[in-house]
Amino acid sequence: MSGGAGGGKQKKKKPTKQKKPLFGPGMRSMKRARSVTSEFHRLTRILDGTQANGREKEEAKRQLEEIGGRAAYQEASVLTTKRHRTAKWTFSMLTKRDFRPKSGERRLRTLEVGAINTDLMSAKFLDVRAIDIRSQHPKIEQIDFFDLPVEPGAYDVVHSSMVLNCVPTAELRGEMLARTATFLRTGGLFFLMIPVRCVKASSRMTHEKMTRYLRACGMRVVEHKSTPKVMFYCAEKLEKPPTGSTLNPKAIAARDAREDFIARQAESDARADPEHFGVILKPEHLCGF
Repeated sequence: MSGGAGGGKQKKKKPTKQKKPLFGPGMRSMKRARSVTSEFHRLTRILDGTQANGREKEEAKRQLEEIGGRAAYQEASVLTTKRHRTAKWTFSMLTKRDFRPKSGERRLRTLEVGAINTDLMSAKFLDVRAIDIRSQHPKIEQIDFFDLPVEPGAYDVVHSSMVLNCVPTAELRGEMLARTATFLRTGGLFFLMIPVRCVKASSRMTHEKMTRYLRACGMRVVEHKSTPKVMFYCAEKLEKPPTGSTLNPKAIAARDAREDFIARQAESDARADPEHFGVILKPEHLCGF
């Protein structure tokens, strides 16, 4: 017997449409993700380096295809980024440093390098340009960071999660840091996330060195944290002294000591094991103050 006050027919409920996920389910195992990530870095170093012969590079190429290539690496990155919540830390730092725009102010111009999801875009106070060398989503622009036209001071925020460690050489990593500093406006923030092993298990890098490299490019680390897998940095773009002004003796001494350190490190790193993570800054990369 049909129910209802008037004895009429009950209306059938329309099935609820499930929202289509931005990305497929992809990789689910953290163990598998770590394995793919480690192998991807090892094999790309062989392919991008100059020490391996033709046969060794062919074997590395074969092994890379066997693990799924860059597509598998990006799936692993999606999983590890979700697990380590790099975007969440960025949001918390922007709030802590009172960087979020007030009512009526424009959104923060943000460059996301190596974007593998749209988490940053979900923040209404960010105007995000997301890029990746191999985009997996129409909202992520497919372009190499090194191919971007240099726009001094174009961004309030630059976000780079698990990207610097994928750059094949120490010299290019130095160029990436210097270009990042150029993209930022004075007072802008750079969020850098790299595997903790790059800092704690490399003969060429330490936490202190990384902070000094960033400072040499004109950025001062204002916040950092370490988890068992990821090192997080938040660095502020410093104000460049006006043209024609003279630094005080203390500032000159600090700059000279910093540049001497960078030069000595570049010389020693050039002879170091390329399998270990390192950064080499050239004279043109230094901020000069």
